[in-house]
Amino acid sequence: MEMYGQNPNSLLMTAHSNATGVHTKVSSTVNTADTDGFHTYGLLWTPDKLVWTYDGVQVAEAATPADMNKPMYMLVDLAIGGQAGAPPDHLATPAQMKIDYIHAYTLDSWQQSHVSTTAEHTV
Repeated sequence: MEMYGQNPNSLLMTAHSNATGVHTKVSSTVNTADTDGFHTYGLLWTPDKLVWTYDGVQVAEAATPADMNKPMYMLVDLAIGGQAGAPPDHLATPAQMKIDYIHAYTLDSWQQSHVSTTAEHTV
């Protein structure tokens, strides 16, 4: 998930793949009302599909590329320039990205946690 500082209300969800032998990507852009403050950004990654969420709401879905069914790593960064272009004058540099926490779960532990949470709130 990416966001360009000069367009803070647009979220870009992209899956990058080399399954075909060349770099390909599946991408969606979603507009949000407000990205100020802390929010939750999520990705449910199954063998069949990728589901992106923003504040607990599904915002995009794509088929899981064939080469994304093996162990991988997470990358979180704050980039300046590149595809987004030079930052506008009103954006402060150096910039900062504030992260409260990052969680990673295996699908089995997520399912157990989700079922337990749902059961606890069922009346």
